[in-house]
Amino acid sequence: MADRTGMWGPQRRLKGVVPFLAGESTGSFANRLAHAHGLELGAFLDRVGAGRQPVNPRLPALAELDVNRAALDNLAVLSGRTPHQLQLALTNLQGRFLMSGDDAARWQWPFKVREGHVVRCCDLCARARGVDEAAWLLWPDQWRVCLRHRRFTDDHRGQGPCVVRLDGLEEVVRAHSERLRLERRFGAAGAELFADGFQVVARWWARMPTAWCWTQRAWRVGLEAQELRTAPVVIYPEAIQLAREMLRFEQCAERTRAVRAVWVEEVQQLMAGWGLEDVDGWGELVQWLDHHAQPAVVPFSDGAGGVRRRRRRVLAVGHGQLAEPSGSLGDRSCLV
Repeated sequence: MADRTGMWGPQRRLKGVVPFLAGESTGSFANRLAHAHGLELGAFLDRVGAGRQPVNPRLPALAELDVNRAALDNLAVLSGRTPHQLQLALTNLQGRFLMSGDDAARWQWPFKVREGHVVRCCDLCARARGVDEAAWLLWPDQWRVCLRHRRFTDDHRGQGPCVVRLDGLEEVVRAHSERLRLERRFGAAGAELFADGFQVVARWWARMPTAWCWTQRAWRVGLEAQELRTAPVVIYPEAIQLAREMLRFEQCAERTRAVRAVWVEEVQQLMAGWGLEDVDGWGELVQWLDHHAQPAVVPFSDGAGGVRRRRRRVLAVGHGQLAEPSGSLGDRSCLV
């Protein structure tokens, strides 16, 4: 007998449980839930609610699924969980993201994620949770690094590998570890400093993607040297080193013209050591210095000195006026 629950909502839950993946998109979870029910995605969504656009099987990799409260309730029944459990596990199901409207269960799949990007999940992380098919995460940036499994994934949908193994790029793996240490030690300020370093080096890469240090890294992991998705992988070591130099300047008590000049000269020497002596990096460095010319009212420190100095690290005044404390690297950077 055919299951005709689509018009009236689900009548029974799935036998067994489809595991959650940390940070997974609602669309990715719904896609896996559909397959667990033995259904194609479109047929499964008929049981979740009414939707207007045709369902493309590639949608979970392209955009995010939105639902209203009634459709959330149906999705909960189909998954064998409560609506609250789903909202805790899947960010896009939280109250602020639910579609408004009438009591009828509805869903839509707009080709624009309201916050963040749909990024491929590390295949080994998924497998460790018992997931053997492709899954996607909601992520602040268009790419991410899995340190545990040394994987780079992004929102790339064209030719080339979906998951890039970083086993051949030890310097990139080390750079990601250094970034995490910087963020653990300095919190939001550390994340913002890395964002600044990354944005500066990304602009240098855009002007000279064929620099040897970047080209040879791309080749080692099978990426095209001048393809846009390659940049985050190949510039990572230089980005974290520049962030460390920015940290050193931010901790300076004096920020005179002479101190600024010495700092720029030292960074340019670093660039020469990276093989970037032909890249004109002056403009970005001066722009960053201008934003960091006036120290914050709360002094920036490394947290040493006892309880009296344990406070939120705050970057320069100009930086704070332009950068956000959360979001993508572009949002967290003072370079606009």
